Amino acid sequence: MSESTASQFCSEPTTHHVSLTRDCSNYDELTDLKEQLIIKKHSYRQQYASIYYVRLLKLRAAVLTASKKRWGSLPENPTYVEKILDIQVDKLCFMIGTVYLEMPAKPNVMKDLQDEDSIIKPETPAKYKSDNDIVSLEDESGRVEISGTCLSKEFLVTGMVVGILGKEIASGAFEAIDICLPGLADQDPLPETNHDAKYVALLSGLNIGEENGLDMRIELLSEFLTGELGSSLDQKSSSTISRVILAGNSVAKPNKTVDLKKPKKYGYDSSTFNASSMIQLDEILEEICSTVDVDIMPGPTDPAPLHIPQQSMHPSMFKNAHKLSSFHSVTNPYWCEIDGVKFLGTSGQNIDDIYRYIESTDRIKMAEICMYWRHMAPSAPDTLWSYPFQDNDPFIIEKSPHVYYIGNQPQFEDRLLVGPDGQKIRVILVPSFAKTGIMVLVNLKTLECTTVTISDHGIQPMEDLMDQS
Repeated sequence: MSESTASQFCSEPTTHHVSLTRDCSNYDELTDLKEQLIIKKHSYRQQYASIYYVRLLKLRAAVLTASKKRWGSLPENPTYVEKILDIQVDKLCFMIGTVYLEMPAKPNVMKDLQDEDSIIKPETPAKYKSDNDIVSLEDESGRVEISGTCLSKEFLVTGMVVGILGKEIASGAFEAIDICLPGLADQDPLPETNHDAKYVALLSGLNIGEENGLDMRIELLSEFLTGELGSSLDQKSSSTISRVILAGNSVAKPNKTVDLKKPKKYGYDSSTFNASSMIQLDEILEEICSTVDVDIMPGPTDPAPLHIPQQSMHPSMFKNAHKLSSFHSVTNPYWCEIDGVKFLGTSGQNIDDIYRYIESTDRIKMAEICMYWRHMAPSAPDTLWSYPFQDNDPFIIEKSPHVYYIGNQPQFEDRLLVGPDGQKIRVILVPSFAKTGIMVLVNLKTLECTTVTISDHGIQPMEDLMDQS
């Protein structure tokens, strides 16, 4: 072989190597908001009525302000009726209360008890909405049925607090003319910064354990996040990711194994459950946490209580990863602040439940409307399992986040909400990684989103990401 041919394959040794360091971000766990989501005493003897009362009490002022601004200049000069039962027939007025939807298709525990099959596995329809639904508004004094053509134009969900303009008709129902929402809450301004673009990676639905063995895409994801995969450009892009958030369903729903040869054991038998998916997740997290901070939220299929707020998964489940200071097991929903950018996210149960109430299939709009409701889960505790809080409702949004993300959605979507007082909220639907291979990256400087698609063949070109930097 000639010397020129050999030089095509070999080069002289060099001591010059490019060293990449990962950009770090300032992190704030927002202690006050975090504490509201932590259940300190697990007691279920109290009634759920208290959470509705607190919700109405806290949101009434915002709805009243918005209602007066919306209807105050009308020539009919509608009056505000403080108590629903004080409305008068054929007199234009507006009132504030909590929406309740009586829906025949909605799960009913009393109805389920009549059917033995439903006790074992209650059926949940794809949609609760039907032509036989009855809309009501209630407050501390009582409840009144609502009618009117404007109802079909609104996204109505049990538990939302609204103002309704209209008049009582002879039948005793209140005929609605218009509906007013609380509107976007105030927002802290985004910090001004001159640093290079840094990113937060949003993932959901890893579903480790759904298939035998570890999915190749999960391994490629781990290598990409740790900077071991791709070209030098990909590695440089990876180094700009300062934090990773896993928004639920990190492991697949466990399958119960039945050994017919073993004697039957009554009560809980830990040997009937396979823990291999958690072991695999722990190994992956240990690799990723060796180079970047990771926040892991529980989801419907993860080993955590199903009612919201889901408490953080116990560190002991992560034998190796929990030893690293970069591993953080957090709640669902989850608030945090990264480089002055306030994040709020859920693992998707709230939007999945809202979806059942509404005829539309526009999930990004459902996520947006939560910001205008100032509430992330109004259907809790009616159809979305929730802890019976007595003195607070931790799902109220008193300050608008800068980023609101929803995990485990069918596809990626994002939209920028701009409020009347300068609020800017990036709303993001994060798809299941197991189904789409998509990771969402949020630019902390501009709030712009980009996606990285990981398949069995590798990752998509990263030029677009570097152009945004």
